[in-house]
Amino acid sequence: MSHDNEANTSTGVSAVAAVPSHGGLAPPSTGTITAIPHPQNQRLLILTTALPLLSLAAAWFVAPGWSYIAASAVLLAFLAVLGQSITGTPFGVLISERNIMSLSRFQAVTWTVVVVAGYLTMVIARVKANTPNAVDVAIPQELWWAMGIASTSLLGTSLLLSGKRSKTPDARAVDATAAQLAETPSEINAQRQGALYANKGIQDARISDMFQGDEVGNTAQIDLAKVQMFYFTAIAAVTYFVDISMAIQRGSLTSLPQLSEGLVALLAISHGGYLVSKTTDHSNSKPA
Repeated sequence: MSHDNEANTSTGVSAVAAVPSHGGLAPPSTGTITAIPHPQNQRLLILTTALPLLSLAAAWFVAPGWSYIAASAVLLAFLAVLGQSITGTPFGVLISERNIMSLSRFQAVTWTVVVVAGYLTMVIARVKANTPNAVDVAIPQELWWAMGIASTSLLGTSLLLSGKRSKTPDARAVDATAAQLAETPSEINAQRQGALYANKGIQDARISDMFQGDEVGNTAQIDLAKVQMFYFTAIAAVTYFVDISMAIQRGSLTSLPQLSEGLVALLAISHGGYLVSKTTDHSNSKPA
């Protein structure tokens, strides 16, 4: 997406400034500023208003049980619209600053949709049933733990990888990865961020990125810590999604379902292994 600012000024004539795509203004030194919104920003404004309202409508009008599925689908559509409008791809919310799909972003988005859609659907169902204090839907402690674990991985990943941005991978690691990925060493060196591998552009991001190593030295290999975390996250999220759907269908609307302490422990272990793997040097890197 281009970010161009143009301003034309002349003596005695009001200036017109174009609005850059991030929404800011570039005012000229004199004259009147006339905002010219980009078409994509206009569409995004409409959709970001309509889609949340549509999620409320889905929770209200769709039959119990199915209402939760419908609300979740609308929330996912909302994220896809944001991604398409801002980054040019519907998977934009999953793509990191290195132009790769991030597993930590995936699991954070997954838990956000599952929990937010469940809470919203239960609240709407309580409103329809004229339940006093309809928003008083209890959230189990184990669910707070699971959400905290997801947030810790999301923030911890950026923190742990930040130190590797100031390092340089060994030339032999660059050559080996170039041969495995059918790229040239110069291309990898031009795109990498320190010792971290990076794609050239957002459109180069792939789902397979979530299972590959982060560094130049191991990006061509499968990261087992990532695979393990993906499995545990997917299993926990899917089973909890089913639990919420069945609870709404039964009319059990006082609390979100309990999450097994054993499952939370497994999530913690898998996320711990995932974060520890980020601290390992896979590229024989040195300070830049």
